[in-house]
Amino acid sequence: MVEAERQINDWIPSTEAERNEVRLQLEQMLASSLFRNSKRYPNLLRYLVEQTLAGNEDLLKERLLGITVFHRAPDYDTNQDTVVRLTAGEIRKRIAQYFHQPENSGQLQIDLRPGSYVPVFRRPVPQSVRSEVSGQLSREQLVRGRVYQLIASQSPPAAQNDSVREPEARAGESETSHPITPQQEAAAPAAAQQHFLPSRSTHRATRKIARFRLWHGLIAVAVTSAGAFGWWWYAGQFSHTSQHQLWAPILQEPGQALLVIADLSATLNRPPGTPGRQTGELSELLRMGELVNYRDSLAQAEIVAFLSQHNKPYTLELSTQANYPDLQRGASVLVGGLDNVWTMRLTEPLRYHFVRRGTTFAFAIEDRQYPDLGGWNVDLSQPADRDVEDYAIVARIFDQTTGQPVLVVAGLGANGTAAAAKFLLDPARTAELNSHAPRDWQRLNMEAVIRTQILDNHPGPPHLVACTFW
Repeated sequence: MVEAERQINDWIPSTEAERNEVRLQLEQMLASSLFRNSKRYPNLLRYLVEQTLAGNEDLLKERLLGITVFHRAPDYDTNQDTVVRLTAGEIRKRIAQYFHQPENSGQLQIDLRPGSYVPVFRRPVPQSVRSEVSGQLSREQLVRGRVYQLIASQSPPAAQNDSVREPEARAGESETSHPITPQQEAAAPAAAQQHFLPSRSTHRATRKIARFRLWHGLIAVAVTSAGAFGWWWYAGQFSHTSQHQLWAPILQEPGQALLVIADLSATLNRPPGTPGRQTGELSELLRMGELVNYRDSLAQAEIVAFLSQHNKPYTLELSTQANYPDLQRGASVLVGGLDNVWTMRLTEPLRYHFVRRGTTFAFAIEDRQYPDLGGWNVDLSQPADRDVEDYAIVARIFDQTTGQPVLVVAGLGANGTAAAAKFLLDPARTAELNSHAPRDWQRLNMEAVIRTQILDNHPGPPHLVACTFW
């Protein structure tokens, strides 16, 4: 039924007016909150649509898109730099979210099917066509059911001998090859009631059928349960493998894991006149204590629960109190970004790193290889309830300075940190990261950029937008 609807609904614009109709729909989609706060998603989708409308589908290949849209070198490695695949995957998710909204359900659709970079266009399907397509199979099944019911109702409960039974069987077989008239369809239920007369043989047959159905149902339940258990076991094994690749260096390192959480008092204690330094009686009071962000604390609590589940001992420390000897004793997990001095030191030389836009409160995660793309930006001067998205860095580094593995869980804002922690602890998300990684990356350095949408100052599901391994 889905394929039938797709064939009916797929549409190729053939005139300039129809192509302009697609362009108008595209701009309406890009003006929505799902696209307007990003640069790379609208840029790629607009390029794909324009090239398709121009008949240049042959140009929509991963390498060519990386060179043309994202300014990659002509010989860049698409296995290591997956910017096209990740961006296209995020576009597919946002398109699905856009058309899932009730106010957009009746619009011309622009879609990007999995495994292809060539957009498809669909006009809204009239209700009458959908009903006709979806009704074809059910109509056929209904007629067949009434045919079998009519044949069964017209057969005697038991034949007296083989010579009588054989002609009746042949008659029943020949009857199924003829079309059923509306009169026969209407008469079938009545005929069935008329010929199913109660008798001892009928009761015995009914009991046998009931027992057969009971055993059949029990067997079906057992087979279904076994299949579900097998799939659950397989999925669990796969998820464990992907999480093992990411977490094994932390869990297997001897000694305690050190969790270092960002201390917000470091921001309050900046010298007077420094951007970001707060003033006032309340600030003076707060500078006397030690402060952590609520969502940073939640992220740390989830990581602590994970370590406890895997019998990994740990200790906790504030970023302003931790020192190099602490980090040299074993594996570390750095929670929080801009206010965690250890996070900033470790990520500064990495490909994806935190930057500040001048003296403003606009911060970004920038791609060192392609700084002209602008990176992923968040304006932290906006009230928290106005934030629509946040970004985070997830990294696992074998630090040459300390000689120990370090795991970074750091957002531009606190919601980004919370989303990064959920990414690390969700088997489905780590499996997604594993799908982009080289084989046996357990001993490799890894860095990824995570995005989350924010609704009422609460982070949504984390999404992988970029990653690199070395």
